[in-house]
Amino acid sequence: MLQLAAANRPDNEGLGLLFADNKKRTIKQAEHEREQLEPRMTELKLPKRQHGTAARAGKAKGKGKAKGKAPAAAGFGAAAAATPAQQANALRADTLEADGVCLVPSVMSSDEALALRDTVADELERAYHAVDENPATSVGRFNVPVETFDPLRGYLLLPLRDERSVADEVARGPMVEALHKLLRDESALGMLFESMCGGPSAELYDHVALRTEPGAARQPLHSDTPYQKVAGLFCAFVALQDVPFSMGATMFVPGTHKNTAERRALIDLKGFSDGSREAALRSVRSRHTMLKAGDAVVFDMRTLHAGTANFAAEDGGKQRLLLAITFRYRKATEPLGHAPNLRPVYRDRGITLAEMRSELLSDAPFAGVASDGQPFGDGLPALASE
Repeated sequence: MLQLAAANRPDNEGLGLLFADNKKRTIKQAEHEREQLEPRMTELKLPKRQHGTAARAGKAKGKGKAKGKAPAAAGFGAAAAATPAQQANALRADTLEADGVCLVPSVMSSDEALALRDTVADELERAYHAVDENPATSVGRFNVPVETFDPLRGYLLLPLRDERSVADEVARGPMVEALHKLLRDESALGMLFESMCGGPSAELYDHVALRTEPGAARQPLHSDTPYQKVAGLFCAFVALQDVPFSMGATMFVPGTHKNTAERRALIDLKGFSDGSREAALRSVRSRHTMLKAGDAVVFDMRTLHAGTANFAAEDGGKQRLLLAITFRYRKATEPLGHAPNLRPVYRDRGITLAEMRSELLSDAPFAGVASDGQPFGDGLPALASE
């Protein structure tokens, strides 16, 4: 397990104390929000057909301009010509535009999800060992220095090829096969990322495991990006195991990806000071996920959401690992307020969905040289001592 001895050194003491104080404040805020929100919170359900979905399904056969959507379909019956996958994708895209969040079941089989969980758990143990050996590597693996590492909740930055497969000289290991399954042309997530992020030019932005341990506190309501007119980031959380409420669900406030009075009351400083936030909390109807292994929830990262608590072990809590994949819509030009959660060498490479798909079809994905002439590698910078 990762050791935090570095946090006790005199030069790091202030940073560690500041982190601890801030954590206490956020836990207190999150607990107050829980008391207000949970009486009206219900489970997130599959999307229902909305007005206009059939027409969009017909359009989905073409290649789109704005956000990957095609020009208007020509002729009566165009919607009927759409494939079932295109119709399902159109419904999900409509739901994301309306609500900012959409449940997508069975993006992987349960067996595939559990196999990937085993791989992610192995990556986690390797990362703990690496940081125990050299604390300076913590940022490259966990996205935070050891001084602010949270033993109960955090990110694990993932390689594009898992380390166990590389060591065993397996070209298409579990990480590669999972990415291929999730992002290929006709996959549910691949189609949805295209629809929402401008087609195959969508840029990989996050590739991480989200980890919580028994006893992890609830998060306060937040959005991962500020409100902006054009959505810049869409994220998929993929369950690598069944996730009952006791292990920490994710709750969302549908509609808050838009610049509504409810969003402003919940997130702007004015709402905290004039009492409008308390009123909004008492009336919000939030939704929480109940994911089975292989299910996903996709959301516009402007949408307000929070991770719920992972209960104590005696109350049903258990280590929870989710795969999180985010793509960026490149035509959204306002500041995102969210740095990419990628291993350092992958950042600023502009890896597109099209490039991911091309690489994933090769005999040895991510083992060679990328389109910019630089090898993908493990995504970690070389150590100064090497």
